[in-house]
Formats: sequence, structure tokens, C-alpha cells
Amino acid sequence: SQLIERYTMKNYFALFIILSVSAVAWQSAQAADATAGKDTRTLEQKLLPPDNIRLPPANALRTASGLRYVILKRGSGNTHPVPTSEVEIDYTGWDFQGRMFDSSLPRGKPSQFQLTNLIKGWQEGVLLMSPGDTFRFWIPGNLAYDGSGGDAPKGKLVFDSTLYDFK
Repeated sequence: SQLIERYTMKNYFALFIILSVSAVAWQSAQAADATAGKDTRTLEQKLLPPDNIRLPPANALRTASGLRYVILKRGSGNTHPVPTSEVEIDYTGWDFQGRMFDSSLPRGKPSQFQLTNLIKGWQEGVLLMSPGDTFRFWIPGNLAYDGSGGDAPKGKLVFDSTLYDFK
């Protein structure tokens, strides 16, 4: 009977150890899921130009107009804005020399724009997005500010854009 009692105690102890390790592993997995997809970079890091600023990667998609893009993150939405939508979006834009010329990020809140008031590259690219999506766009000059006056950057531009909402 003492042998059976010792054997049972060992089984309970082993079961306790297995359950404890499983619980810790489950909590770690939950914590990883909670942070998965979250951008943990600092503001300064987010404003740095991407490594592939001059040359879109081989997997970049291309539209008929010459707009190139990659999907950096897919959101949970499945609806798309229409050309007359007002969009709520975070963005950072760089010229082809890697100079950041505009960003909503330092302001600490997304910008709201009427799509019809934006450059043609945005008018086309944002229509491809759903809420929660983050895309990188390589916009040729003819779809950006070329031909416009003022201080707007000329030539090809690169934007990282996250769409939050539209109406």
C-alpha cells in the first residue's frame, strides 16, 4: 500500500509539473498573440526611410498606371473606400533620396482627407486598402506632385500608409 501511495504521489507531482509548464507556455503564447502585429518601433524609427526606398521588392504589385505597392500588414476589414470617401489614415512620405517630407505620426493622431483632394497615387492606392491595412506605395512622379507648383516634392515618392476608417 505504501508503494501504491508513493507511485500515486509521483504521478500527481508529474501531473502538477506538466500542468504548470503548460500554463506558463499558454500564457506566453497569449502574450505573443497580443503583441503580434503591433508596431513596437519608436516614432523616430517609424520616420526613417525604408531600406527599399528606390527599388520596390520583386513581390511588389503594379497597377496599370505604374503605382507599385506591397502590403505590410493586413487588417481585419474587408470593405474598401470609394473615390469620394473621406479617409482616416496615418502616413509617412519620403522622396527618392530618403528625405521624409510629411507624416501624420508626429501629430499623434491620424489625418482625415477627402480622397478627391489627394494626389492621384493616393486616390488609386487607398482604394485597394481595407481598414487596418498598412501598405507601402511607390508613386511615380506623374501620379504625385510633378506638374504642380509650390514646395511639393517632385519625382517619385514612397509612402507608408495605414487606413483606419472611411466614410
